[in-house]
Amino acid sequence: MKWLVLLTMFTSLSVVSAQEINATVTLNYDALGGTDRENVVNLGPAIQNYINSYRWTGQDFKGPKIPVTLNIYLLSGSNSVYSAQAFVGSQRTVYKSDNTSPMIRLLDNSWQFTYTKDQPLLHDEFHFNSLTGFIDYYMNVILGFDSDSYYPLGDPNCGTRYFQKAANIVAQGQNSDYPQGWQPTTSGSYSRYALVNELLSGKYDVFRTAFFDYEYNGIDLLSTERDSAQATIAGALNKIADLVLQSGSRSAVTRVFFDAKYNEIADALRGYHDKGILQKLSIVDQAHQSTYSKYIN
Repeated sequence: MKWLVLLTMFTSLSVVSAQEINATVTLNYDALGGTDRENVVNLGPAIQNYINSYRWTGQDFKGPKIPVTLNIYLLSGSNSVYSAQAFVGSQRTVYKSDNTSPMIRLLDNSWQFTYTKDQPLLHDEFHFNSLTGFIDYYMNVILGFDSDSYYPLGDPNCGTRYFQKAANIVAQGQNSDYPQGWQPTTSGSYSRYALVNELLSGKYDVFRTAFFDYEYNGIDLLSTERDSAQATIAGALNKIADLVLQSGSRSAVTRVFFDAKYNEIADALRGYHDKGILQKLSIVDQAHQSTYSKYIN
């Protein structure tokens, strides 16, 4: 029944939601001066328009637009070559609720790109661009997580097709003049390569299956079927925690998951009868141990 309601809701919105993403982009260039600063004065609005005016799925998107935040901090610039950090965040609507569920919240601090003043930003899947390639990568990752929250792994509509597009961009970036952030890293550390490599690896199928259960059968049902939803959330988190324990360290994908979800997790399990899951999360997600401990106590 929930599927039918969701599909009906999405169909009713399809006319006004042709584009999938509603992004808010900010660009901070305070660290720059001279020509390098002048070049990028209009870059923030240009990136926002680039994201919001494009059909990322290639079709009318049958659902509410995905809220995306992209905060870019330019650290240095010389001869139209820029180094930057970027905060990337996305959310999705919670079923029968005014709340939203965070999908990703991450800081990418290894971005290097070229840009000249008023350069047009064009979509091209076949030729890598160090600026638009970065944007395209994260929009596909966002669409992948969003799709995985509605469709189980193996369904044609799950996030695999978007993660594969992101992986193709990674391969292009590795062979470009600006490979920073596109290369493999040591186990457990974040990089664009590591994130999609894990999402497409059979080793992490258990994560993607648990992620779907956590969102669709857990968070979406908290307001209407709290007891069963909490049990589902706890079960999904147990599977993700076991994955971390088996690997011996947090992977890139579990790091991204917990960095986005830890507050939501703790609040969703408020009043849950078994505190063992929060105690387990305190072990596997020590970066947010204090939050879990507060709810345990």
